[in-house]
Amino acid sequence: MDQLEKKFNNYKKQIFSKPKIGELYERQIRYQYEKKGWRVIPYGIIKRKGDLGRDLICIKKKQVLIIQAKNWSKKKEIREKHLMQLSGTMMHYANKTKKIPKGMIITTTKLSNTAKDFAKELNIQYRYVKLNKNFPMIKCNVNKRGKKLYFLPFDKFYDKVHIEKNKNEFYTSSIKIAESKGFRHVGKK
Repeated sequence: MDQLEKKFNNYKKQIFSKPKIGELYERQIRYQYEKKGWRVIPYGIIKRKGDLGRDLICIKKKQVLIIQAKNWSKKKEIREKHLMQLSGTMMHYANKTKKIPKGMIITTTKLSNTAKDFAKELNIQYRYVKLNKNFPMIKCNVNKRGKKLYFLPFDKFYDKVHIEKNKNEFYTSSIKIAESKGFRHVGKK
């Protein structure tokens, strides 16, 4: 096993801090949406605490979806204040861009009954998605010059790279698969 593969395997095995596990969860959800053809902006990872309650902004044709991701303990529950924050950030986004987004909370826990009522009244969807540390996180991307590069989650520009199926870009779990398809690691000369 080469050094890069060892480093990637160690990354997946590590015990993540709370902020890093939240980042991993957002990346997993991003993967799920990009796989469905959405262009996903990882707003929470880029802006950190200044994310305005927008972890992911997903765009597909004229549709915009703002996702708040909550990777919380099963003992906690989503309260109505989180729905109000998401509703407020949706209104702010609409006022700034003149595009009306839909809202969604994706979580590892449940919503309180009051929060469910708020979600219904505010037309915000919610989904339960379990954290999966083994989702395909290697990004195989073709850059503007046609170079086939793959990015690992600890690479500097990982979160800036978008995967577009129509450009034959994809996610994989294996460095060997990436390299067998002609991609090279962004750090290799």
